[in-house]
Amino acid sequence: MLDSYFFIPGDKIKFLKKIEDLQSDFYVLDLEDSVSKKNKQSAFNNLIQIKVNDTTYVRIPFLDGSYTLNQRKELINHFEGRVVVPKIRNEHDFTEIIEQHNTKFSLKSIVLVETPNCFIHLKDILSKHYKNIEGIGFGSHDFCSIMGTKHELKNLIHHKKDLILLAKAFGKSFIDSVDLNLKDFSNFHNECLFAFENGANGKFLIHPLQLKEIKKVEYLSEKEKQKIMRVYHQIKSLNFDEIDIIEIDDEIYEMPHIIEIMNLYNRLTK
Repeated sequence: MLDSYFFIPGDKIKFLKKIEDLQSDFYVLDLEDSVSKKNKQSAFNNLIQIKVNDTTYVRIPFLDGSYTLNQRKELINHFEGRVVVPKIRNEHDFTEIIEQHNTKFSLKSIVLVETPNCFIHLKDILSKHYKNIEGIGFGSHDFCSIMGTKHELKNLIHHKKDLILLAKAFGKSFIDSVDLNLKDFSNFHNECLFAFENGANGKFLIHPLQLKEIKKVEYLSEKEKQKIMRVYHQIKSLNFDEIDIIEIDDEIYEMPHIIEIMNLYNRLTK
């Protein structure tokens, strides 16, 4: 029910060659934190040659000088504008990125919220640059490190809800943060369920085991699934322009409820 956004380090050829076998919904080919300084150029050379499609993003370190302006522009064009933007602090940082990178393809970005500054300035960033933003992601580990917060879901509930609210207010997707525990997946399942129930669209993943686990998450009970399927099959042929209030199985449905059912059905049957 949550889309998977799978990170692959740009310097790991053996992982890049396995993209088609991973069966993730989206891929984020990484040139930032998962690639050491000494491997930055080899990672660039790998990614500038790799075949991409509309499910493939590249995470570019725009602000740390790892790559020249021309290299960053080349990456944006190669990935047709699909970039994950890390470490920005405010609207000014994003404006500079837009102004400096005048390329064939406009940015279709996922903004990673990794700092308290970015968190409090996100509304300004979205207000000015919503046309260049497809989604908001949460880099919760960097965020907690700066905040001095213990990285547990109970300590991040407030922040995640605020980010989801802002993303949805501007019609953007929200992608939940990475979980680093590859031995005990109970927290991973709890994070996925919390994210889904609060309106998130996807989750960042870093290991093939997580691709298997995300498919095991029980987002809905069997009773809820059956209800969605039953209601969907009764409303699918209706003219939505003529719907005001309808009754199905002794429950009242108005248009917002019908839209919710349609969305849940589409996610269930994806």
